[in-house]
Amino acid sequence: MALEWWIVGATVIGPVIAIQTQKFIERATENHRRKMMIFSALMANRATKLAPDYVRALNLIDIEFLPRGWSREKNRAVINSWRALFGELGQGLSQGETDKTKIAAWNQRCDDRLVELLLSMSTALGYGFSAEELRRGIYYPQGNVEREEAQLGILHGLRAIMEGRVSLPMKLTEAPGSADAANLQKQLAERMVNAYDTFCPTFNSHCRRPRYPRENGQFSPGQYDRLVQAPI
Repeated sequence: MALEWWIVGATVIGPVIAIQTQKFIERATENHRRKMMIFSALMANRATKLAPDYVRALNLIDIEFLPRGWSREKNRAVINSWRALFGELGQGLSQGETDKTKIAAWNQRCDDRLVELLLSMSTALGYGFSAEELRRGIYYPQGNVEREEAQLGILHGLRAIMEGRVSLPMKLTEAPGSADAANLQKQLAERMVNAYDTFCPTFNSHCRRPRYPRENGQFSPGQYDRLVQAPI
């Protein structure tokens, strides 16, 4: 009778245990997959720390690497490394700092904290990377660096112009016009010179109004004024 109950119990409980074991394996597999996605995103964007995937992966560490289960200690090491990097990113450099030496030192500290984070994550995920491999094994073409610097420079310049801190430099290299307009202007200048030669034979450069003798058929000042005011 006792044997029959054992058989019944095994028949009932066996499938339940199998289902729960399968669910446990699926949850563990999914958790490992999400951790791998975070680790892969950080590894792929080590040289582009402004990439959205890099920032998103950092923000998911607290959720996916909770210190629980069999990997409690390894996950705790990942969280501690992430907290160290987060503190350096948030408080390591004062706002508006322009000292290149301080900026370079801060960048080096951030790189060191990132290497520590990647090293702890690789250990938690079963990889055997060394700190030197994580630090040196980065490929990023120089052309991409120059492009990003140029884009950043353009954005900063546009921002300075929009905020009114600098003005937009302008330089006139060629005046608009045509050959016909230039010829008309030349003809007008020649007619003006001829008019002055005709009506001002004894022009005095020290006076605003020229002096005209009233004899020998020359124009008087009043007559000259009426003539020069007439349209040419």
